[in-house]
Amino acid sequence: MHIRPLELRDLPAVKTFTDASIGLNYFTLKELEECFQKSFSGDVMCSFVLANSQDEIFGLRLAYPPGSWSKGKGKKLRADLWKVPLEKVGYFQSLFLSDAVQGQGWGPKLSDSSIESFKLVGTEAIVTHAWKESPNNSSIRYLTKFGFESVATHPEYWIDVDYECVRDGKPCRCTAEEMIKYL
Repeated sequence: MHIRPLELRDLPAVKTFTDASIGLNYFTLKELEECFQKSFSGDVMCSFVLANSQDEIFGLRLAYPPGSWSKGKGKKLRADLWKVPLEKVGYFQSLFLSDAVQGQGWGPKLSDSSIESFKLVGTEAIVTHAWKESPNNSSIRYLTKFGFESVATHPEYWIDVDYECVRDGKPCRCTAEEMIKYL
């Protein structure tokens, strides 16, 4: 397994991977193309994949540098509670790992790759929306261990995202915890 920058040619495989990992149509192919474009600052790519030697995708960290994003998948954002302005903040959109590589340290390595890219472009903080109902609260536990702190809670954050939630196959009514890490 190796970590490398996300490439345009990866998007069909990423779509298949995210359909299986988070829920059918969480990302459309068109939206992934937009995610790919938002992942750049100049020539610095901030999103990364975990792939095997055959280039099969086993993990994904989507990350947007400052100036390329204004919100996450949902519409709620409390930038007024941050210690730095929005134009200095990067965004962790998504981190997904296949079950085959869970618990092997790949999540932090993917995130570290994005953080190194963020530092290259002068990012002062990273914000994200953690899935509060994740199994065993794994999303918030992971981010807290990684140095993120809670900013706000957003009930039904993903309600306007048209996809089948992995919890029950219905429209998602999950809660997001907005979290920030200062660099």
